[in-house]
Amino acid sequence: MTTSLRYSASLRHSALLMVSCLLIFFLNLGTARLFDEDEPKNAECGREMFERGDWLVPTYNYELRTDKPIMLYWLMLSSFETLGVSEFAARLPSALMATLTVFCVYFLGRRLFDAEVGFWGALILASTLMYAMIGRISTPDATLIAFITLSLTIFIHSIPQPLEKEAEETSRPNGYRLPQHWWQFALMYGVMGLAVLTKGPVGFLLPCAVIGLFLMCQHACPRLPAGLNWRQPLRSANEITEYLGAFWAPSRFFSALGAMRPLLLFTVVTAVALPWYIAVGLATDGVWLEGFLGNHNVRRFSSAMEGHNGPFFYYVIAILAGFFPWSVFLPISVFLVARKPEAHARERAGLLFLLVWAGVYFVFFSLARTKLPNYVLPCYPPLALMVSWTLVRWREHRLAIPAWALRWGAISLMAVGLLLGIVFPIVAHLLLPGYALLGLLGLIPCVCGAWLLWGGMESRRPRLLRVMGTCSVLTIVSGLSFAAPWISRAQESAQLGSHAAMHTEPTVPLATYRYFTTNLPFYAQRPVARFHTPLEIEEFLTRHPEGLFCVRVHDWPALLAELPGFDAKEFTILSQNRRFLRADDVLMLRRNGDTPLRAATRPPAETTHR
Repeated sequence: MTTSLRYSASLRHSALLMVSCLLIFFLNLGTARLFDEDEPKNAECGREMFERGDWLVPTYNYELRTDKPIMLYWLMLSSFETLGVSEFAARLPSALMATLTVFCVYFLGRRLFDAEVGFWGALILASTLMYAMIGRISTPDATLIAFITLSLTIFIHSIPQPLEKEAEETSRPNGYRLPQHWWQFALMYGVMGLAVLTKGPVGFLLPCAVIGLFLMCQHACPRLPAGLNWRQPLRSANEITEYLGAFWAPSRFFSALGAMRPLLLFTVVTAVALPWYIAVGLATDGVWLEGFLGNHNVRRFSSAMEGHNGPFFYYVIAILAGFFPWSVFLPISVFLVARKPEAHARERAGLLFLLVWAGVYFVFFSLARTKLPNYVLPCYPPLALMVSWTLVRWREHRLAIPAWALRWGAISLMAVGLLLGIVFPIVAHLLLPGYALLGLLGLIPCVCGAWLLWGGMESRRPRLLRVMGTCSVLTIVSGLSFAAPWISRAQESAQLGSHAAMHTEPTVPLATYRYFTTNLPFYAQRPVARFHTPLEIEEFLTRHPEGLFCVRVHDWPALLAELPGFDAKEFTILSQNRRFLRADDVLMLRRNGDTPLRAATRPPAETTHR
């Protein structure tokens, strides 16, 4: 391909990817209320730091928060400084970082394979369910994945003729294919330092493990035992043990480690990340460091926290669900990539790099006792490139995909679409009255699956990627850019908090009784006291007669009976809202005449303010 044609293709791909990212990550980004557990905590933490003008110590509900390091909060604070506090400003850093990762995958795919694989790998990543979701919420996942992917992209792009066979004779004397200049290492490790500021030591440990294991696989690698006989398991096990012992021999391990310039790694990562860790440790007398490093790193790996556990195959299910709709082609893609089909040396090495990348993260987090679907999101960029490589090479008639695999992929798309069309209306009827139209989301994968199945796979070969790409983007945009904001309006805590912020001054205290959701402090814009006994509520009302409190409808009569000297006539119901996905209501009450009300304003979370 000539230079002008390559430049034209790059411009076309970049424009299509940018349009896709704008639709997937930015369309209606600020219209949905804060969702789930973590997003409201992160957004409220950034809001409180912005309110105090504090760029050092994270707090949630005005108490120290040790869950995450500072990078996401710095990005949100910058966004708040520019745009004011809002859902859009809280989510903007994630959307930008998700877009950065998409383009990193594009350039990584171009370097490892070609522009077509890079383009479709980037589009596949952007239009997978879980990745699109983390690009639209205020959590550190999109930022962490961006720094990890950028560091590994720098590694690949810094290697002259990165993975070609001739590089074995032209690279360093030790035979490793590595960046040739110290500043390239420093840049790569500097990005890893930013990842450490995003989510802790895994920000450099696991990317370094990917690079180190890839080097070990490429250099003087012992051969697998030939002719393993699984009818003689003991003999086969001994042969595999001998192979692993040879592979992980100290001489090979430390040789690869030395080639990665560990002193430069330590120097750069500590220079980037350590100053803030020292500063926050001093500011909190070590409490933040103890909570984060001890509780949210060591304990999360060694024990199941907050009930988040699962079997070793937990992440197989999590990835298949999170990678939808492209997960219908994921198992066969991983299988074909792992077999190292008839591809030239450059592609075999590139595929090996992707396998090592995905494998390191998958195995590490499968061994961890605490399991959550977002932990393995760093696997998604290499998996997207694997699926892209498989489908592009199949389209080019350079790779054979079994007909049954394609057929089952189409059937799976239709099955998921039908399931959505049935389940959503049922859930809406039981728990979300008025939202039955959500079942229409299942039409898109149904139609796509039917097109694949009934037209014959061979005739669909030239257009499969375009149709699947269109289907995936439409599915994600329909679900996350339109349906999610619509559903989010049913969250009662956002309505309660916004009501408090609109009608009372921020100095009016707010409490809850046997009820709490994490986005309540963000929308109320004040600390929320959590009480569990009638005595605590009695003391709160005595100290703060002007205070507001929230209680579930079915708890209110019993609570009132336990409040001596109070009766129902003394309280006014300011708001009553149905609980989100619950068959119950929540009341917001105040004592008559004790709470000065102000004229209603628009919810502060939807306007610019300081």
